[in-house]
Amino acid sequence: MGVAAHLSKLLARMHLWYPTAAVLAQTPLRQLDKHSVGRLSYALMMAHGMRPGSATALFRRVVEDNSERTAELTLDLAEMATRIEEPALAEGFLADAEVRAAHENNAFAADAARTLLMLSTALHDGSLDAGIRANVAAIAKDDTSPLVLVPLSGGYLQMFALWLQQVRKHIGPRVMVLAMDDAALDATRDLDGVQTVDCRAFFAWDNGKLHARTRGVLWFVRVLYLRALVQAGHAVLVLDLDAIPVGDVLPLLASLTDADVVAQLDHSIPMDVDRELGFVLCCGFMLWRPTTAAMALLDRYAAAAQVERDDQLALNHLLAKDGVVAKTNGADAMRFGSAGVQFACPDPALVSRALNTGSVVRHFHQTGQTIDELKAALGLASA
Repeated sequence: MGVAAHLSKLLARMHLWYPTAAVLAQTPLRQLDKHSVGRLSYALMMAHGMRPGSATALFRRVVEDNSERTAELTLDLAEMATRIEEPALAEGFLADAEVRAAHENNAFAADAARTLLMLSTALHDGSLDAGIRANVAAIAKDDTSPLVLVPLSGGYLQMFALWLQQVRKHIGPRVMVLAMDDAALDATRDLDGVQTVDCRAFFAWDNGKLHARTRGVLWFVRVLYLRALVQAGHAVLVLDLDAIPVGDVLPLLASLTDADVVAQLDHSIPMDVDRELGFVLCCGFMLWRPTTAAMALLDRYAAAAQVERDDQLALNHLLAKDGVVAKTNGADAMRFGSAGVQFACPDPALVSRALNTGSVVRHFHQTGQTIDELKAALGLASA
């Protein structure tokens, strides 16, 4: 690790965001590793929240110092511009990235630039929101079980089959899939009880590899669908593919009816919020009820996710900004309030961050296990 990368990491741990960005800005982007470029983008975003003028000036210096750059680095600049709330500037970088990608014969970067520019245009002209609300309007409401919302790409079809089996057994039949590629669309559009939404236009793929700069679009679009569904009167359970129900979920949710939002307790990203609050909310297991308080928060959540391009960062930064009140630790859940919203986080004995523990949901990161190995670890019968 270079001196700038090491020093910036230390400064970031102290939440000194402008100094973090300033240290990294002294090194050309092409000489920084991807983690340092990502830290620069994050630090600029956080600095902009406290010192917007200074952060914008620093970003413009970064742009001037990196006039000789690749299409990929230009896409990085577009993301930074988005994160300091300069959408017009971001669109300019996206158009520039497409031109540079053509000169470099980098079709993947060109596709990513076009995709992101299309998204930006659809945001501004209202067509993205109109399309989402049209998709949501066709879904019938059901008070007996929540609508389960999940993104899916073709590389995870086996995991999805296991996940869907457990969702149907322990939650209910109502599932909405955000299909990210052809394989996901083909595999789900004829499944009983599954509402499939074609989201392929939002992502750039190359032989099964998702372009890194379009990955954040997934989390933003998921929040937009979540908001539209809740505003339409649905209770929505956001559930990642690696959050597997192993016990009945509905009794757990019924025990937490005092909460507008039920979410998994975690200690991960954003680490700055974890250090400040002592916890973060994990967005891979969240129930949003159609309450007035939840709907008001979802408007702010969608706006924050548009800037941050990460739903978990956006939600937890809102928590840190709004503050936490009336926090209590009960036998079944931790409860607290924030900006008029009541939150409940099930005890880790119920909703776990581990593969081998958690009596209701086990939300884990897959690390190369086969489906049969996962079933065995989850205590499920082998296929």
